[in-house]
Amino acid sequence: MYKIAYFFALLYLMASCDTNKKEVKIEEAPIMYEASEMALLMRGMYEFNKAARAQIINKDSLSAFPEEFLLIHKAVLTDPSERDKEFDTIAEQFIDAQKAVFSTKSDSTLYHFNKSVNLCISCHETRCIGPIPKIKKLLIH
Repeated sequence: MYKIAYFFALLYLMASCDTNKKEVKIEEAPIMYEASEMALLMRGMYEFNKAARAQIINKDSLSAFPEEFLLIHKAVLTDPSERDKEFDTIAEQFIDAQKAVFSTKSDSTLYHFNKSVNLCISCHETRCIGPIPKIKKLLIH
């Protein structure tokens, strides 16, 4: 959003310095990207798991499983046709692994955390592959 505002400010500045042109007309307004419910949910999941990763590494107490994660079963995807049996299966496995992170004994927390991250990666390998490098950074080695 700041890049667009910067662009228009720069365009205005350039137009105001140009003595040959009196007015700059922009025919069409830029199309703004609006994230889907699923994209917003997954960004929230990423941020939450980023914090949980730090807590696990530091051996701190974890917060409770976020019930908002259950919206994965209902949130509208960017491309709704991608909600299929494979998606639903991986989503259910992800929820189970995430719940285990917050309810298991501390010696299994790391296992369940990495399992949930790997499930994200597995799903994204067949769909929206863009965030895979970012998701991989959540894994605890």
